[in-house]
Amino acid sequence: MGAHESSLFKRRAQPSGAEKLIAVVADSTSAEVINNVVLDHGVATSHVTLGSLDDAVAVMTSLKESPHYLIIDVSDSAMPISDLMRLADVVDPSVTVVAVGERNDVGLFRSLLQLGVHDYLVKPLTVELVRRSLASNDASTSPRMGKALSFVGTRGGVGVTTIATALSSHLADKTRRRIAYVDLDPYGGGATSMFGVAATSGLIELLQNSQRLDQQLISQAFIAQSDRLFVLASELPYDQDFSLRAGALSELIVMLKRHFHYIVMDLPQRGGMLIDEAFEASAMIHVVSDLSVHSAREAARLCQFAETRDANPAISVLVNESRQPVAGRVESKDFIGALARGSVHALPYEPHTLALAENLGEALASTQRSPFAAAIVALANSVTGNDETAAPARLPWYRRLTPMRRAS
Repeated sequence: MGAHESSLFKRRAQPSGAEKLIAVVADSTSAEVINNVVLDHGVATSHVTLGSLDDAVAVMTSLKESPHYLIIDVSDSAMPISDLMRLADVVDPSVTVVAVGERNDVGLFRSLLQLGVHDYLVKPLTVELVRRSLASNDASTSPRMGKALSFVGTRGGVGVTTIATALSSHLADKTRRRIAYVDLDPYGGGATSMFGVAATSGLIELLQNSQRLDQQLISQAFIAQSDRLFVLASELPYDQDFSLRAGALSELIVMLKRHFHYIVMDLPQRGGMLIDEAFEASAMIHVVSDLSVHSAREAARLCQFAETRDANPAISVLVNESRQPVAGRVESKDFIGALARGSVHALPYEPHTLALAENLGEALASTQRSPFAAAIVALANSVTGNDETAAPARLPWYRRLTPMRRAS
């Protein structure tokens, strides 16, 4: 590499985290064109470097704040679709991704668009080609959107918030997804104390202003639990009425899907407009239950209600042994048989670990030797599609996790 290239592309070894544009390309000619676009059109901050898709994954993983634009070179990739799917795991849905390559292939172009790539540019690049691609960005037409996950209980105390917070922490800390945790109890759910953060009025403010949402308003309303996990909650006085305008939650979720990989919704009730709009917007619905006759009946009712959604969400039942197993409680095999569903996940009774995590306001460590933590990892794998730790294929879901203890 010549002296000119060294001064142009090694001014900053790592991005600062506040760049508007980041580009990782395979050749110095393409990098110089992108730098010219940056200079000619006054892009305030940028990071242009030579590297591969692996380098791009490392750069995006290290960032605390996402850029507006990401230009990535797939020229040296033998499997560009698979590699870009891996990159998508660490790139926020709000980022406009432009791929660069050497193949003038319509099939590849269509596959990239379906994956959520904004545009595909064939080398050699020109300043005008790159400028037009970036100028044509319209976030409202981008197919790269996050997924909403709903968690609802069959009764109080079955562990909805415990499971949802543990899953969110794992997705944020271990898989580096950007997570929005929405505690939809306006009078103060348990999520803020379990995350160790202070409650605000953020949830109410966004729901009341859902027709004029923007990035600044969203950033002000959320509480940052970490650089990848953000909590939205409220704590209304008990004597203050709460009413929700039809469509407000739906509008909020659509906006959040542009900025987060997963929106985890902790639902406080089992009926009304709130759960209806939450279910309608969800890609996955998790019904949390315990081993009781009442819960078995309510789980069946909730599953039937969820199945009426136009979006056809994936529905699973999380059977959580939130209370000490005793004689006379419903057997797990009978519970599963009564539901007649294959998507049943079991979470074991583990009071000490969970009580300690809750009282300290700390995330359940997914690396600790804990059956419950292992069940959360398996649940996260089912959400993300990562089956690295899954049991052999064709076993029912409830056989892949730690078996539930039977009543003695």
